[in-house]
This record gives sequence, structure tokens and C-alpha cells, in this order.
Amino acid sequence: MMKSKTISRAGGLLAAAALLASQLSAMPVSAVAKYTADDISKCNYVYEVNSQVTTSDAAETNGLPTSIELSCSEIGVQGGEDISEVWVNYTGEAGMKIMPAIGYYAEGYNEYDWYSDSLIISEGAGTVVFEIPEEWPMPDQFQIQQWYGDIDTFTVNSVGIKTGKTANLGTVTRMGDCNVDQTVSIADAVMLLGFLQQNKELTNAANADLDKNNLITVSDLTLLKRKLMSPSNVDDSLTGMEFVKNIKVGWNLGNTLDATSTSANSPYAFETAWGCPYTTKAMIDAVKAAGFNTVRVPVTWDGKMGGAPDYKVTDEWMNRVQEVVDYVIDNGMYCILNSHHDTAWQKPEKQYLDKNNEQLSALWTQIATRFADYDQHLIFETMNEPRLVGASTEWSGGNAEARECINSMNATALKAIRATGGNNASRFVMMPPYAAAPDDNTLNDLVLPDDDHIIVSIHAYRPYSFALDTKGTASFDESQSSYELHQMFKGLQSRYISKGIPVIIGEFGALNKNNESERAEWVEFYLKAADSYGIPCVWWDNNAFNGSGENFGLLNRNTLQVQYPDIMAAILRGVANR
Repeated sequence: MMKSKTISRAGGLLAAAALLASQLSAMPVSAVAKYTADDISKCNYVYEVNSQVTTSDAAETNGLPTSIELSCSEIGVQGGEDISEVWVNYTGEAGMKIMPAIGYYAEGYNEYDWYSDSLIISEGAGTVVFEIPEEWPMPDQFQIQQWYGDIDTFTVNSVGIKTGKTANLGTVTRMGDCNVDQTVSIADAVMLLGFLQQNKELTNAANADLDKNNLITVSDLTLLKRKLMSPSNVDDSLTGMEFVKNIKVGWNLGNTLDATSTSANSPYAFETAWGCPYTTKAMIDAVKAAGFNTVRVPVTWDGKMGGAPDYKVTDEWMNRVQEVVDYVIDNGMYCILNSHHDTAWQKPEKQYLDKNNEQLSALWTQIATRFADYDQHLIFETMNEPRLVGASTEWSGGNAEARECINSMNATALKAIRATGGNNASRFVMMPPYAAAPDDNTLNDLVLPDDDHIIVSIHAYRPYSFALDTKGTASFDESQSSYELHQMFKGLQSRYISKGIPVIIGEFGALNKNNESERAEWVEFYLKAADSYGIPCVWWDNNAFNGSGENFGLLNRNTLQVQYPDIMAAILRGVANR
């Protein structure tokens, strides 16, 4: 354990920290500090600490310090190295509003000459990353602190330091885009070569680390050249029906990036607001290992956008969405990215239509621009279940005006996507009818734009009494359900599939009624029937397993294990011929 040091500065760091403590106890969660699922060993330097820190209120009674004072040079950082991130691995107590932080002397930063960043603990153990701003570089000595909370102590297990200017996530766009011009081209290879040979600066070194080992070497240049020389994997010759054959079976990352909150003020807080854990690459790896080759990433953008006319999505939120999308894409899987619980402003009524279209256009322009160079493994979905929220006809087709407005909104989103060019010119885009419902009144009025890269998006928890009604039957009777399901699929076939327009059922599932064997029988029948019409399906998983609500959990995101192996086996049997 590193011995405590006395740091002498004008005004004193400890005194400055004490002055700020009361102010910081009311601070919102920082947009820069964040949790990471990566191991701390990825840092350039790691130091074992194993020391406890306490709140100032408890310091006198338990004799523990309110901060741990550390030295970069003793951790191993060499003189002249730029420190980009400090990682703190801790053990605490989940949800107790303890704020771990780093702090250090930064002359001129504020009246206390003190820079700090912090994040409220919401996990019992984990690693927090603190990004160091370039304009306030960290000195040799700094502190790990604890401010306010309902428990007395938490333990700092180890501290990691990353060097190099790679932490500016606000400019990260896509691996290989070294000059951050939203494309990957020969200009990026020239810039990377200049960096390696002549020490010329990169616009964003994070994008140059193509092998993701936290070093920029000739290996990264080789990978970039290979990326540039490889033929495009966007095959414009694929018809929609040919394309959807690649989607074997999908899984929804439900109740996560689509969660809503009136109090959340950071990407982490939004993502975990409905009780689901923070998404990690290990989760998506587990989804692939289970047998899925597609992940639908529902995203609610409301609450993370500025006002008119730009409706700017915050960099922190867009970066986090991209991070999760990359977990999917980097696994060789298909990813469906959408606008989900945005019904607060996506109101299908003529009085709101102009504003709807203005905001939809701005949103999809930003999303499409960020993901312009992603290949056809990324699919956009304009909206989730657009509908008249709260109306008596909310779930029964709405009215003709609402259905007409949804046609206009779909067309607006598509136009914005196509206008960004690049791979978006031919990207497949999913579009829902009213409430994404596969009923006659919704489908009859669905008007699709004249575009041969559109997929109809449908949600179908059928038969309702078994699949979605919490008070319905727990038994599946194939003889009684077969007609209803096949009629639904036949309607989709006659309207779309027979005309070469593909359909994806973006949400389906049967909630848990302590009937695993019945659900397994149902899902195998459902998927085989869907496949006979050429329709791929995406299971709705909200990571909920018990209680009287809509429990559609299949993969336990805390254990990374399939909770219902019989259902998973039935899913794979159902798509064995895809």
C-alpha cells in the first residue's frame, strides 16, 4: 500500500477539497466520469492500493482518511507523458450515493485552484474512468476522494493511469477515421503514417487504434490499409428478400438504452434507470454464444436532445449508443438501431406533424451521419410503435389521420437518412405501421416510400392471451393457435413479401407464467411458421423474470447465462432451416 503523503500547495489541496465538499455533495453525476466493463490491466500503469476512504462526517469516529494521496511518478508514469485517464477500481455498496472522485491542483481552474471529477456509485464493485481534460493536465500528485453518502467507507483496490491523448470520446466516430471527417479514406492512412514516421499529431488517436490494444503501432496502419483495400461489403445487388435471409434470429436489448427517466442526467443513469445492468461487450458476446446473430438496440433519444432547430443529441449519449452498436457489429452480428420510447414528441396528429418531421429529420440526420460508414450489418428503424398515446384507440389502430401522419413521418426519416450519403444511400431501413401492429386497419393504410431498401417492421405477441396477457392462459394449444398465427403471416405475405418487400418481426415473445415447457413449444411453432413465409423474428428481452408483470427475460444479463435453456433450444430448432 502506498504511504500517505503531505501535499503542500498554495491554499492546500486538502483545504480546497474540504471547501468544495459541501458543494460537490449536490453535484449531478458527471458526464465525463463513467463506468467501464474493461479490465484495469488495459491501463498503461496500474498500482495496487487496497486502502479504505471515508466521508468527512465519519472520519473522526473511524480514524480513516477522507482521501488517498498518490504520486504518478511512484505509480510509474514517466516525465513528459500526457495522462488521459485515471481508472479507479473500488469495492463499495451499491446504490448508496457515495461519490468517488479524483482531485488535483490546477492553477487557475477555479477560485480554489482545484480540479475534480466524480461519479455516484450505483454498483457494489466496479471500475470508474475519470477523463483528464487536456487544458488542465494532471500534476504528479493527486487524490482519490470520497464525498457524502449513507455508508462510512469504500475501498480503493487499485488505480490505473492511461497516457496519451486518447480519451476525448467526444470526437470518436469510427475505427480508422484518424482525421475525424466521418469517413475512412486514404487521407486517414496518410495521417497515421505521418504519426508513426514523423511524430505528427493525430486528430483523434482513439480512432487510430484499430487493434484496440491501447497502442498506436504499424499494426494499426496495416489494418487500416487492409480496410481501405478490401472490396466494399455493402452489396447493393442484394434484394430485400435476399438480405433478410441473413438474419437468423434476433434478440432485443430491451429496457436499457430505451429506458426513460425524469431525474437521470448521465448516459449511465439513463441506461440503468429501469433496473437493467450497464451493457457490456461480455453481454453481447453471451447473446451471440447463445445462438442469436442479430441484436436490436432500442434507443430513446428524448431527454438527450437539445431544442429547435438543431435538436442536437448530446455527444455523451451518441458516443454511448455507438459503443453499444460496436459491441454488436464487431461481433459480426446484425444490429437494428431505432428511435424507441419517443412518443412524447412523435405525435401522429396533423397539428404536430410539421414539428414531428422537423425533429425526426434532425435526429436521423445526426444518427445517419455518425454511422455513415457502417456496412449493411447496421439497419436503421425509423420509429418503434408510433401511436396516439392515451387514446381509446391507442392499441386498436388509432384513426385515419394518425396513420396518414405516420406515413409522412416514415418518409421524412428515410429522406434524412438517404441525404447523408455514403452507405446510407442503400442502407436497409425498417418502417412500422401504426403501433407496429399487423392488423388490417394499420396495414391497409401503410404507404411505403418508393425505395427498394425498405423493410416493414412488425411487432406480434400472438396469440395475445398466451403471449402477452398477464391474466391469460399459460397453456399453448397449437390446434387453436395455428389458424390465428398463419392468418397473420399470410396477411404480411400477400401485402409485402409476395411483392418483394421484406418483413421483420422486431418484437415477439411470450411472458413468463412459470410455463417454460409451454413457451418452448410455442416459440418453436411460431418461428417455424414465420420462417415458412421468409420472416425473421427478434425476441423481446427486458431482463425481467419474476413477478406479475411483463417478464420476457431470456438471457440473464447479470449471470450472462440463458435463464430458460429449454426455450433457447426451441428457438434454435425453430430457425434451424434459416
